[in-house]
Amino acid sequence: MQANAPVSCPRPFVLPLALCAAALCAFGGCHTAKDALRADFTDFNTILQTSETRQMLLNLVRLHYREPPLFMQAGSLTASYENSVSANSSGSLEQGDASFIGAGASFTFSSKPTISYTPVEGKEYVQQFMAEITPDTFALLMHAGWPVRTLGELIIAEVTLPSGERLIGQSDAASYARFVEFLGELQRAESANTLRFVKRADGGIDCETDTLKVGVEQFRFRSLFSAMFVAARNIDTPEARKGWTTPTARVKLLDIRVSEKPPVDAMVAVEHAGSWYSIANDDIASKDLIALLLQLSRIQAGPSAPAPLVTIPAR
Repeated sequence: MQANAPVSCPRPFVLPLALCAAALCAFGGCHTAKDALRADFTDFNTILQTSETRQMLLNLVRLHYREPPLFMQAGSLTASYENSVSANSSGSLEQGDASFIGAGASFTFSSKPTISYTPVEGKEYVQQFMAEITPDTFALLMHAGWPVRTLGELIIAEVTLPSGERLIGQSDAASYARFVEFLGELQRAESANTLRFVKRADGGIDCETDTLKVGVEQFRFRSLFSAMFVAARNIDTPEARKGWTTPTARVKLLDIRVSEKPPVDAMVAVEHAGSWYSIANDDIASKDLIALLLQLSRIQAGPSAPAPLVTIPAR
Protein backbone atom coordinates (compact mmCIF):
# COMPACT_ATOMS: atom_id res chain seq x y z
CA MET A 1 0.00 0.00 0.00
CA GLN A 2 1.46 3.40 -0.95
CA ALA A 3 0.33 7.00 -0.44
CA ASN A 4 1.81 10.18 -1.98
CA ALA A 5 1.04 13.72 -1.00
CA PRO A 6 2.64 16.23 -3.44
CA VAL A 7 2.15 19.92 -2.66
CA SER A 8 3.59 23.25 -3.86
CA CYS A 9 4.46 26.17 -1.63
CA PRO A 10 6.77 29.16 -1.26
CA ARG A 11 10.36 28.16 -0.44
CA PRO A 12 10.41 29.24 3.29
CA PHE A 13 7.66 26.71 4.08
CA VAL A 14 9.10 23.73 2.22
CA LEU A 15 10.92 21.97 5.08
CA PRO A 16 8.12 22.33 7.70
CA LEU A 17 5.53 21.19 5.17
CA ALA A 18 7.58 18.16 4.11
CA LEU A 19 8.05 17.19 7.75
CA CYS A 20 4.31 17.62 8.43
CA ALA A 21 3.45 15.49 5.41
CA ALA A 22 5.84 12.76 6.58
CA ALA A 23 4.36 12.91 10.10
CA LEU A 24 0.82 12.59 8.74
CA CYS A 25 1.85 9.55 6.68
CA ALA A 26 3.52 7.96 9.70
CA PHE A 27 0.43 8.62 11.87
CA GLY A 28 -1.80 7.11 9.18
CA GLY A 29 0.61 4.19 8.91
CA CYS A 30 0.21 3.38 12.61
CA HIS A 31 -3.55 3.17 12.17
CA THR A 32 -3.09 1.08 9.02
CA ALA A 33 -0.83 -1.37 10.89
CA LYS A 34 -3.29 -1.67 13.77
CA ASP A 35 -6.20 -2.32 11.40
CA ALA A 36 -4.13 -4.91 9.50
CA LEU A 37 -3.16 -6.65 12.72
CA ARG A 38 -6.81 -6.91 13.85
CA ALA A 39 -7.87 -8.32 10.47
CA ASP A 40 -4.88 -10.64 10.14
CA PHE A 41 -5.35 -12.11 13.64
CA THR A 42 -8.84 -13.28 12.66
CA ASP A 43 -7.61 -14.55 9.29
CA PHE A 44 -4.69 -16.48 10.82
CA ASN A 45 -6.97 -18.08 13.40
CA THR A 46 -9.45 -19.10 10.68
CA ILE A 47 -6.69 -20.50 8.45
CA LEU A 48 -5.28 -22.71 11.22
CA GLN A 49 -8.72 -23.89 12.38
CA THR A 50 -9.85 -24.70 8.83
CA SER A 51 -6.59 -26.49 8.01
CA GLU A 52 -6.82 -28.63 11.14
CA THR A 53 -10.44 -29.62 10.45
CA ARG A 54 -9.79 -30.43 6.78
CA GLN A 55 -6.75 -32.48 7.76
CA MET A 56 -8.81 -34.58 10.19
CA LEU A 57 -11.52 -35.18 7.54
CA LEU A 58 -8.92 -36.08 4.89
CA ASN A 59 -7.30 -38.65 7.19
CA LEU A 60 -10.68 -40.18 8.05
CA VAL A 61 -11.28 -40.65 4.31
CA ARG A 62 -7.81 -42.19 3.93
CA LEU A 63 -8.55 -44.66 6.75
CA HIS A 64 -11.83 -45.56 5.05
CA TYR A 65 -9.86 -46.58 1.96
CA ARG A 66 -7.17 -48.33 4.06
CA GLU A 67 -4.57 -45.69 3.21
CA PRO A 68 -1.97 -44.54 5.77
CA PRO A 69 -2.86 -41.22 7.41
CA LEU A 70 -0.45 -38.31 7.68
CA PHE A 71 -0.78 -35.41 10.09
CA MET A 72 1.05 -32.09 9.85
CA GLN A 73 1.59 -29.96 12.96
CA ALA A 74 1.57 -26.17 12.66
CA GLY A 75 4.94 -25.32 14.19
CA SER A 76 4.96 -21.54 13.90
CA LEU A 77 3.08 -18.65 12.35
CA THR A 78 5.20 -15.55 11.75
CA ALA A 79 3.67 -12.28 10.62
CA SER A 80 6.18 -9.66 9.48
CA TYR A 81 4.90 -6.11 9.09
CA GLU A 82 6.98 -3.49 7.31
CA ASN A 83 6.36 0.19 6.71
CA SER A 84 8.45 3.08 5.45
CA VAL A 85 7.93 6.84 5.32
CA SER A 86 9.85 9.25 3.13
CA ALA A 87 9.70 12.97 2.35
CA ASN A 88 11.06 14.85 -0.67
CA SER A 89 11.16 18.31 -2.15
CA SER A 90 12.00 19.87 -5.51
CA GLY A 91 11.83 23.36 -6.95
CA SER A 92 12.68 25.87 -9.65
CA LEU A 93 13.71 29.50 -9.62
CA GLU A 94 12.65 31.79 -12.43
CA GLN A 95 13.96 35.34 -12.78
CA GLY A 96 11.35 37.95 -12.06
CA ASP A 97 8.90 35.53 -10.61
CA ALA A 98 8.18 34.07 -7.17
CA SER A 99 10.06 30.94 -6.22
CA PHE A 100 8.02 27.78 -5.83
CA ILE A 101 9.24 24.50 -4.45
CA GLY A 102 7.25 21.20 -4.40
CA ALA A 103 7.25 19.00 -1.29
CA GLY A 104 5.87 15.49 -0.91
CA ALA A 105 5.80 12.41 1.32
CA SER A 106 5.09 8.75 0.76
CA PHE A 107 4.15 5.81 3.01
CA THR A 108 4.50 2.11 2.16
CA PHE A 109 3.06 -0.78 4.24
CA SER A 110 3.33 -4.54 3.64
CA SER A 111 2.45 -7.76 5.48
CA LYS A 112 4.30 -11.08 4.97
CA PRO A 113 2.74 -14.00 6.89
CA THR A 114 4.53 -17.38 6.96
CA ILE A 115 3.17 -20.66 8.39
CA SER A 116 5.49 -23.65 8.86
CA TYR A 117 4.22 -27.23 9.15
CA THR A 118 6.05 -30.32 10.44
CA PRO A 119 4.95 -33.96 10.03
CA VAL A 120 3.91 -35.65 13.29
CA GLU A 121 6.13 -38.72 13.54
CA GLY A 122 8.30 -40.77 15.88
CA LYS A 123 7.54 -40.56 19.60
CA GLU A 124 5.06 -37.73 19.06
CA TYR A 125 3.07 -39.90 16.62
CA VAL A 126 3.01 -42.82 19.05
CA GLN A 127 1.88 -40.60 21.93
CA GLN A 128 -0.78 -38.75 19.98
CA PHE A 129 -2.30 -41.50 17.82
CA MET A 130 -1.22 -44.93 19.04
CA ALA A 131 -1.29 -44.56 22.83
CA GLU A 132 -4.47 -45.67 24.61
CA ILE A 133 -6.76 -42.89 25.79
CA THR A 134 -6.54 -42.70 29.58
CA PRO A 135 -9.36 -42.82 32.19
CA ASP A 136 -8.35 -39.29 33.24
CA THR A 137 -8.93 -38.03 29.69
CA PHE A 138 -12.32 -39.76 29.59
CA ALA A 139 -13.33 -38.12 32.90
CA LEU A 140 -11.99 -34.76 31.69
CA LEU A 141 -14.10 -34.92 28.53
CA MET A 142 -17.15 -35.90 30.58
CA HIS A 143 -16.67 -32.87 32.83
CA ALA A 144 -16.23 -30.72 29.71
CA GLY A 145 -19.81 -31.60 28.73
CA TRP A 146 -19.44 -34.29 26.07
CA PRO A 147 -22.37 -36.79 26.19
CA VAL A 148 -21.37 -40.10 27.75
CA ARG A 149 -22.99 -42.13 24.97
CA THR A 150 -21.04 -40.33 22.24
CA LEU A 151 -17.80 -40.73 24.18
CA GLY A 152 -18.56 -44.37 24.93
CA GLU A 153 -19.30 -45.34 21.33
CA LEU A 154 -16.20 -43.54 20.09
CA ILE A 155 -13.46 -44.34 22.62
CA ILE A 156 -14.58 -47.25 24.87
CA ALA A 157 -13.44 -50.56 23.40
CA GLU A 158 -14.57 -52.82 26.25
CA VAL A 159 -16.14 -52.76 29.73
CA THR A 160 -15.87 -55.43 32.42
CA LEU A 161 -18.84 -55.23 34.80
CA PRO A 162 -18.55 -56.09 38.53
CA SER A 163 -20.23 -59.42 37.71
CA GLY A 164 -17.30 -60.26 35.41
CA GLU A 165 -19.35 -59.88 32.22
CA ARG A 166 -17.34 -58.40 29.37
CA LEU A 167 -19.09 -55.99 27.01
CA ILE A 168 -17.31 -55.42 23.70
CA GLY A 169 -17.82 -52.13 21.88
CA GLN A 170 -17.56 -53.64 18.42
CA SER A 171 -20.64 -53.94 16.24
CA ASP A 172 -19.99 -57.54 15.21
CA ALA A 173 -19.32 -58.78 18.79
CA ALA A 174 -21.86 -61.06 20.50
CA SER A 175 -22.03 -58.73 23.53
CA TYR A 176 -22.43 -55.54 21.49
CA ALA A 177 -26.18 -55.30 22.21
CA ARG A 178 -25.42 -55.39 25.96
CA PHE A 179 -22.69 -52.79 25.44
CA VAL A 180 -25.19 -50.44 23.79
CA GLU A 181 -27.64 -51.12 26.61
CA PHE A 182 -24.93 -50.26 29.16
CA LEU A 183 -24.20 -46.95 27.42
CA GLY A 184 -27.94 -46.24 27.29
CA GLU A 185 -28.15 -46.67 31.06
CA LEU A 186 -25.28 -44.21 31.54
CA GLN A 187 -26.97 -41.77 29.16
CA ARG A 188 -30.27 -41.94 31.04
CA ALA A 189 -28.45 -41.33 34.32
CA GLU A 190 -26.62 -38.38 32.78
CA SER A 191 -29.93 -36.89 31.57
CA ALA A 192 -31.36 -37.31 35.10
CA ASN A 193 -28.21 -35.77 36.66
CA THR A 194 -27.52 -38.98 38.58
CA LEU A 195 -24.31 -39.97 36.73
CA ARG A 196 -21.27 -39.41 38.92
CA PHE A 197 -17.52 -39.90 38.65
CA VAL A 198 -16.19 -40.34 42.17
CA LYS A 199 -12.51 -40.49 43.07
CA ARG A 200 -11.68 -43.35 45.44
CA ALA A 201 -9.18 -43.35 48.31
CA ASP A 202 -6.78 -45.47 46.23
CA GLY A 203 -6.74 -42.82 43.49
CA GLY A 204 -9.08 -44.70 41.13
CA ILE A 205 -12.32 -43.32 39.71
CA ASP A 206 -15.75 -44.95 40.00
CA CYS A 207 -18.48 -44.39 37.40
CA GLU A 208 -21.73 -44.45 39.40
CA THR A 209 -25.46 -44.31 38.79
CA ASP A 210 -28.26 -45.01 41.26
CA THR A 211 -28.16 -48.71 40.27
CA LEU A 212 -24.63 -49.28 38.97
CA LYS A 213 -21.02 -48.75 40.01
CA VAL A 214 -18.07 -49.57 37.75
CA GLY A 215 -14.45 -48.57 38.22
CA VAL A 216 -13.22 -46.59 35.25
CA GLU A 217 -10.13 -48.82 35.26
CA GLN A 218 -12.51 -51.59 34.14
CA PHE A 219 -12.98 -49.67 30.90
CA ARG A 220 -10.53 -50.44 28.11
CA PHE A 221 -10.15 -47.39 25.88
CA ARG A 222 -9.19 -47.12 22.25
CA SER A 223 -6.30 -45.13 20.86
CA LEU A 224 -7.09 -42.01 18.83
CA PHE A 225 -6.13 -43.92 15.68
CA SER A 226 -8.61 -46.69 16.57
CA ALA A 227 -11.33 -44.13 17.39
CA MET A 228 -10.80 -42.49 13.99
CA PHE A 229 -11.07 -45.88 12.30
CA VAL A 230 -14.44 -46.45 14.02
CA ALA A 231 -15.68 -43.01 12.93
CA ALA A 232 -14.49 -43.62 9.35
CA ARG A 233 -16.82 -46.61 8.93
CA ASN A 234 -19.76 -44.36 8.14
CA ILE A 235 -18.31 -42.76 5.00
CA ASP A 236 -20.23 -43.01 1.75
CA THR A 237 -18.30 -44.87 -0.97
CA PRO A 238 -18.80 -44.09 -4.68
CA GLU A 239 -19.90 -47.14 -6.68
CA ALA A 240 -16.74 -47.03 -8.79
CA ARG A 241 -14.57 -47.32 -5.66
CA LYS A 242 -16.37 -50.10 -3.81
CA GLY A 243 -13.34 -52.35 -4.30
CA TRP A 244 -11.01 -49.83 -2.66
CA THR A 245 -12.20 -50.64 0.87
CA THR A 246 -13.33 -53.60 2.95
CA PRO A 247 -17.05 -53.54 3.80
CA THR A 248 -17.62 -53.12 7.55
CA ALA A 249 -20.66 -52.67 9.77
CA ARG A 250 -21.60 -49.00 9.74
CA VAL A 251 -21.74 -47.16 13.04
CA LYS A 252 -23.90 -44.04 13.05
CA LEU A 253 -21.37 -41.67 14.59
CA LEU A 254 -20.22 -39.50 11.73
CA ASP A 255 -21.98 -38.92 8.40
CA ILE A 256 -19.42 -38.04 5.71
CA ARG A 257 -21.10 -37.48 2.36
CA VAL A 258 -19.53 -37.93 -1.06
CA SER A 259 -20.17 -36.00 -4.29
CA GLU A 260 -18.47 -35.56 -7.63
CA LYS A 261 -18.53 -31.75 -7.35
CA PRO A 262 -17.58 -29.42 -4.47
CA PRO A 263 -20.55 -29.27 -2.06
CA VAL A 264 -22.43 -25.99 -1.81
CA ASP A 265 -23.23 -25.86 1.92
CA ALA A 266 -20.59 -27.79 3.84
CA MET A 267 -18.90 -27.06 7.16
CA VAL A 268 -15.75 -28.74 5.81
CA ALA A 269 -14.93 -30.53 2.55
CA VAL A 270 -11.86 -32.24 1.03
CA GLU A 271 -11.09 -33.71 -2.37
CA HIS A 272 -9.76 -37.28 -2.60
CA ALA A 273 -9.23 -39.32 -5.78
CA GLY A 274 -11.56 -37.13 -7.81
CA SER A 275 -14.48 -37.09 -5.33
CA TRP A 276 -15.47 -34.58 -2.66
CA TYR A 277 -16.11 -35.68 0.92
CA SER A 278 -17.91 -33.31 3.24
CA ILE A 279 -19.80 -32.72 6.48
CA ALA A 280 -22.98 -30.71 6.00
CA ASN A 281 -23.55 -27.53 7.97
CA ASP A 282 -26.93 -28.78 9.19
CA ASP A 283 -25.51 -32.12 10.42
CA ILE A 284 -25.00 -31.12 14.06
CA ALA A 285 -24.12 -34.62 15.30
CA SER A 286 -21.31 -35.02 12.75
CA LYS A 287 -20.01 -31.51 13.44
CA ASP A 288 -19.90 -32.36 17.14
CA LEU A 289 -18.02 -35.59 16.50
CA ILE A 290 -15.35 -34.02 14.30
CA ALA A 291 -14.89 -31.40 17.04
CA LEU A 292 -14.51 -34.19 19.61
CA LEU A 293 -11.87 -35.94 17.48
CA LEU A 294 -9.95 -32.67 17.18
CA GLN A 295 -10.15 -32.10 20.92
CA LEU A 296 -8.91 -35.64 21.58
CA SER A 297 -6.05 -35.03 19.15
CA ARG A 298 -4.98 -31.92 21.05
CA ILE A 299 -5.21 -33.66 24.44
CA GLN A 300 -3.26 -36.70 23.23
CA ALA A 301 -0.58 -34.46 21.72
CA GLY A 302 0.29 -33.22 25.20
CA PRO A 303 3.06 -30.71 25.81
CA SER A 304 5.56 -32.25 23.38
CA ALA A 305 4.25 -30.33 20.36
CA PRO A 306 4.75 -26.54 20.69
CA ALA A 307 1.71 -24.35 20.16
CA PRO A 308 1.65 -22.20 17.01
CA LEU A 309 3.56 -18.98 17.68
CA VAL A 310 2.52 -15.60 16.33
CA THR A 311 5.50 -13.22 16.07
CA ILE A 312 5.00 -9.55 15.29
CA PRO A 313 8.14 -7.38 15.14
CA ALA A 314 7.92 -4.11 17.10
CA ARG A 315 8.65 -1.10 14.91
